[in-house]
Amino acid sequence: MTERKVVRAANGLDQQINSVVQAMQLAEPYLDAESIDLAAAVINKAESRRQLSADHVVVGLFGATGSGKSTLFNALVGQKLATTGVIRPTTTKTVAAIWETEGANELLDWLEVTDRHVIEKSAEGKRRVTKKSLDSGLMLLDLPDMDSTRVEHHEIATRLVGQVDFLVWVLDPQKYADASIHHGYLNSLRSQQGNIVIVLNQIDKVTESDRKNVVHSLREILAQSGLERLPVVCASAVTGEGLDEVQKQIATVAKNKALSTRRLRSDVDQVIHKLNGDLSTEKVRLPGQMHQAELEQTIANAHGAKYIADAVETSYKLRGAQRTGWPLTTWLIRLRNDPLQRMNLGRSRQTSDLSITSRPERSVAESAAIDHGIDKYVAEATSQLPESWHEPIRDDVSANVTSLDSAVDSAIAATPLGVERSSWWWPVIKFVQWVALLAALAGALWLAAYPVAGYFQFDLPEAPRIEGIAVPTLVLVIGVLLGVVLGIGCSFVNRIVAKVKRRKALKNIQRSVSGLVRTAIVDPVDQYLNIYNSYAELISSAAKKAE
Repeated sequence: MTERKVVRAANGLDQQINSVVQAMQLAEPYLDAESIDLAAAVINKAESRRQLSADHVVVGLFGATGSGKSTLFNALVGQKLATTGVIRPTTTKTVAAIWETEGANELLDWLEVTDRHVIEKSAEGKRRVTKKSLDSGLMLLDLPDMDSTRVEHHEIATRLVGQVDFLVWVLDPQKYADASIHHGYLNSLRSQQGNIVIVLNQIDKVTESDRKNVVHSLREILAQSGLERLPVVCASAVTGEGLDEVQKQIATVAKNKALSTRRLRSDVDQVIHKLNGDLSTEKVRLPGQMHQAELEQTIANAHGAKYIADAVETSYKLRGAQRTGWPLTTWLIRLRNDPLQRMNLGRSRQTSDLSITSRPERSVAESAAIDHGIDKYVAEATSQLPESWHEPIRDDVSANVTSLDSAVDSAIAATPLGVERSSWWWPVIKFVQWVALLAALAGALWLAAYPVAGYFQFDLPEAPRIEGIAVPTLVLVIGVLLGVVLGIGCSFVNRIVAKVKRRKALKNIQRSVSGLVRTAIVDPVDQYLNIYNSYAELISSAAKKAE
């Protein structure tokens, strides 16, 4: 293989590993344990293998008891290195045949293989084809039987299935259809079809007339497992039939210095495909402005926004009546309680840290409305997310909501309600009211002076008249009527302005609450969805580049 292809394969593996690592860093708290463990195991294996010899290709012979695996291994090597016989299990430990020692020991240590044999060129003369085909860079392993009754043998074989670069799966005509082999091992290697060859060994035990049917049956079984692309080689380690083809397959593999990279890339791609398959969508969006506004309004109302706005309207009308009403009756208005004063709101001088101590406590229904509004918003935001992503954001939002109550109260206390200052026209009306009252009082005193003077036998000048009406009478009537009319007219105007004040106060309160809701709920949800989108983008992009 050219150096350029080797570098390209390594670069492709680097990109995939980086994608998985970045994705795991983003989403590890939100993924299920199985996905995290799988990704960690594959990445750790890939990183470990890449630090070892890149000039060696590890080929493993896997097979069940009695498949002739060890005999085939000895035939390929040209020496009797693996134990063969009738005792089961025959192969009790992994045996390694090495054609190049430089850098091999570290790799074999990683593979946990201690029985190592260096194949010298002088010892290869037994088989001319072996001398030509199996040479430097090859590391051939004979593994313990896959169906061994000893647990440690089974564990070794299972571990090395995931570590070797190329698998030679040895089957025999009697057990080639064994379900434990196919369902237990081969079915899980669908993504590794380019790194596996099937050797139907001991073919000499099958008559010429039956061989075609046996091979056809094996291919059908493989196809049912999605392994229809696996090459099948018929061989016999005893007669030598098919050994040349097996050696050719292995020799071709040994020359492919990018095979270990391709194998690792296949494992990483398998993880990526699994993670990509778990994605419910490639991108989620934050709930729309309508959902956000509904949440903000729900929380504001539950914290008394409308109640306070109503109090603003009532308070403005009371204060307006006091400042613009007829002075002789305004003292009655002072007997009524100002609802804003009861809640320590609407004062002209108010510190920002003033807490609302007199505002009515939230009812059970209002508290339930807040919980329902938050749950509804979070459910809308997470509706497209995988199930494992739902609970973490709910927990985060719940933690923020705990401190939201006091923050909302403080925000409402510091919110300008529009009644902190008097309306500019109130003093004007008040002045006119007092002038009218004084005029009426003057007229009344003037009229009262005549009977008093008569009683004391004094003569007063006759009061001037306008259109036949005495001026004192006219001043009295005009003063009283002006005060009453101004009081009624200003009351009407104050009611209109009070409604405007109510709307503005409600809007200001909702705006203050909205900022806190965004900080406590909307922004964390938005940030959470952005994490998912970044994760999904990494996985989706990597899946599109996967082999």
